[in-house]
Amino acid sequence: MKLSVAANRTARRSAFTLLEVLVVVAILVILATVASIAVTRNLDDARKSKAQLQCAAIAKAMESYYINQNSGNQYPTSLQELVTPPWGGTSFLNDPQADMIDPWGQQFQIQQTQANDGSLAGKPLVFTKAPDGVPISQHGIGPQSRLQ
Repeated sequence: MKLSVAANRTARRSAFTLLEVLVVVAILVILATVASIAVTRNLDDARKSKAQLQCAAIAKAMESYYINQNSGNQYPTSLQELVTPPWGGTSFLNDPQADMIDPWGQQFQIQQTQANDGSLAGKPLVFTKAPDGVPISQHGIGPQSRLQ
């Protein structure tokens, strides 16, 4: 008699209960939510890093413009001068259409900085702002960007 009762319990316990399945599904939903939040945050950080690298590339192109013998040791006053220099020639940017646009679709800006003597002979600051208002320049992101 005991043998048949043990056999019945084993046969009835071969599947998951509804409660067990719901608990597993709830755990998977929680894990997916946490993962999606982390991925979104990392994507925002990656865009900010990309914008900072683009600012640095534009700043290097401006330095190349400055040391060109045709520039008269002047920095360009606009990004367009990097694409089509006033004296002719090729662009100082590798891909002008893509290099002048930040990851959020806005054009980068240039701010003329002052030298120690008060003249506008300082190196230009290339910058943009992320949608959350964080300033980004060739010097860094946030407080390191040197934007006022």
